[in-house]
Amino acid sequence: MNNILLDSTKSFSKEGTFKLELDTDTTINIENDNIKLYLITKNNIKIDFNIMNSTTIYNITEENITVNINIYNNAKIDFYLMSVTDKKITDEVNVYHKNKDTISNVTCHGISYLKGDLKFSVNGYIKKGMINCVCNQHSRIINLDDAKSSIKPNLFIDEFDSVANHSAYTGPFDNKLLFYLETKGISKKEAFNLLLNGFMKMVALPKDYESVLDNILDKVMRR
Repeated sequence: MNNILLDSTKSFSKEGTFKLELDTDTTINIENDNIKLYLITKNNIKIDFNIMNSTTIYNITEENITVNINIYNNAKIDFYLMSVTDKKITDEVNVYHKNKDTISNVTCHGISYLKGDLKFSVNGYIKKGMINCVCNQHSRIINLDDAKSSIKPNLFIDEFDSVANHSAYTGPFDNKLLFYLETKGISKKEAFNLLLNGFMKMVALPKDYESVLDNILDKVMRR
């Protein structure tokens, strides 16, 4: 995996897998298929994506972030946000279907712990005439300790010939799951760790990228 610290604008025209550490506002252009981006974002930044070909993007953050995704051609975007905080932050994801036959799948998972207050604002836009578009959202935040959270899932759909779905959940882990794992001889701490990792690691991640998330989750376990 390539490690790249981006400047304000970057275009990807060759397929590959890239790990990007971002701490300033950035525009990213995806011009080729078979690209995977693994992002680590800091410093309350904004990222604008221009998606010309299908891609998958992952983002780990502990800060505020605004993500604007513009989808062109017949592209498909799979976007995964993994957010963990003990502060008051808002993560916003806006998806704009700029052409017909475009697909977006946005999955946002978060952990709000101690005195954290995590907010997700997830917005999908399909304008009139953008037929055969698919706009999916799935958002979930787990609250631990005295933490708070909220999710605002919005779909702004002006075209009948389209598909749009959203789901949202906030709350603690189900005690029944912890109890079930404990009945299998797993300690309460180990059971909690399994649930925490299973929830945040939605898909298989490269080891060096997963280790970044592990370090963040370790802080949750040590709280």
